[in-house]
Amino acid sequence: MIIKVFGGFIYIWYVVVFIAMGFGLVNTLLMAIFERVREFGLFQALGMKPHWIVGQVLFESLFLLFMGLILGNIMGWLTLYLTAGGLDFSQYAAGYEMVEISSIIYPVLDIKDAIIANVLVITLGIIASLYPAWQAVQHIPVEAIKRI
Repeated sequence: MIIKVFGGFIYIWYVVVFIAMGFGLVNTLLMAIFERVREFGLFQALGMKPHWIVGQVLFESLFLLFMGLILGNIMGWLTLYLTAGGLDFSQYAAGYEMVEISSIIYPVLDIKDAIIANVLVITLGIIASLYPAWQAVQHIPVEAIKRI
């Protein structure tokens, strides 16, 4: 029963982490776009179609997402490798005995969970990137170029 309850908490934790990831990505991309208003205005003035600008911003977002996923997965696998001998919680042994759990916990990663987390990061990252991409094409080219 406790394992099922913890499983539910994991999904709540996923939601919190992914919302934080979305806000972080939106913030990073909005700052990158606001610093490059003149560039996007010049692109539009030279005839670049808005969907190409949106595509450029989404490509930058995907690059950030993939770099984060690569680093995050490497750090996750490294953590699992370093803790393969188990985590010793013998100082809490009395509490663990009450619920019939061993005081040494061996971390295990289910590949399905890793794949689901990576797919969710990419999907939610793309969704979170649509607003900054839309903001990039909302400027009037002449006003954007004059902006300091």
